[in-house]
Amino acid sequence: MCTLCGDNDHTPGAIDRRRKLWEMTDGWHCSILGTCLTLSDLRALARKLPLSIKRGFPVDYQLHGFFVKEADRAGKAAKMLNKLLDRKHAQAIRRLRGFKETAELETAWTEALDAGDIPGPYWAILSHPAATTELSERMFADVHMLSHLVGASNRGDIRRLKELEEEAAGLREKMAKQQNHHRQRMDEKEKQIADLRDEIHHDPSRAIQVAGAVDRDPDGACVSIPALQGELRHLEYRASQADDMIRSQKSRIDELSRLVDNLLDENRSLESALVRERDGDGACGDDGCDTSCPFDLNGRCLLYVGGRQQTVHRLRSLVEAWNGQFIHHDGGLEKSINELAGAVVKADAVVFPTDCVSHDAALQVKRLCRQTMKPFVPLRSSGVASFVAGLRNGLDSIEHVGEAD
Repeated sequence: MCTLCGDNDHTPGAIDRRRKLWEMTDGWHCSILGTCLTLSDLRALARKLPLSIKRGFPVDYQLHGFFVKEADRAGKAAKMLNKLLDRKHAQAIRRLRGFKETAELETAWTEALDAGDIPGPYWAILSHPAATTELSERMFADVHMLSHLVGASNRGDIRRLKELEEEAAGLREKMAKQQNHHRQRMDEKEKQIADLRDEIHHDPSRAIQVAGAVDRDPDGACVSIPALQGELRHLEYRASQADDMIRSQKSRIDELSRLVDNLLDENRSLESALVRERDGDGACGDDGCDTSCPFDLNGRCLLYVGGRQQTVHRLRSLVEAWNGQFIHHDGGLEKSINELAGAVVKADAVVFPTDCVSHDAALQVKRLCRQTMKPFVPLRSSGVASFVAGLRNGLDSIEHVGEAD
């Protein structure tokens, strides 16, 4: 819970209408505004109110704190917030309007958690007349813990990135040691053969004698030209095997290096987007997007094919916050793959995660995009970081399409 949020004894009571924001426990206002509204929503409302912003302090945090305080009383700001919440989540409110029993609301909340669709159902159920204090507190606890899980997921990605970097460094060191060892052995044997050949060249009469002679090397082992030649062939075979292994390890290192570079690029893109969303002084408006906004899609429509349902809702919120429209097709799991053609026509560009989309859907997307001359951006994975990086790298082609239209 935000430290700006208070804690009083307001609890839901038995009423026959939906609750207003200021009629709820003020300890919930922080999670409601942080979950059900975006930073862009709060910035847009802030422009309609006379606010005093403290310089040198994160603007979005100040706006969040201001609206959390104002949500506790039925003033202008609270009424504007309540109206925006109802308008933004009208679909969820309509879907739950006919529910009369608390058990029905509990089932709806469980389904929303499983699907990863949190914002709409969270506001619709908290404000529902049939919502009890117990159910509301449970929902608050679920949302609170989700924020911790998201943070833990980001830390896990960073830890995996570090492990890959260490594995790549270890393989490089091992390959260098093996190359040096085999090079030294080859140099030693070639020197022995060169010395024997040089001796034969200067004393031809000893050629037969040397060919059949047996000598001892410094370690006491028997050596002769045939024996050295046989050992040389053996060493050449070992060297060939070592070269194959070195090439295999080099290929693995290159693969890991590319993966590390991709992960670094995706994390930098996501961190840049999050930092700009947090520290930005403004939002994308009708007259353009200032430097604090990560992207300005200028109303363009993105079609996202495949992916995981839990992530799709988060991506939809990001695209809408960046002044864009978002369409999703599951790649043929529930929707017909024949509906892809109509979705591609509506979209300005198409993105799809290569790790979470069927082969048929990916081929269909590429074919339709070439036919309609629409850009498509394959993503490394279905994660948010990969989506942000792919959108950043493919933004030039998307903007080109928008200008051509």
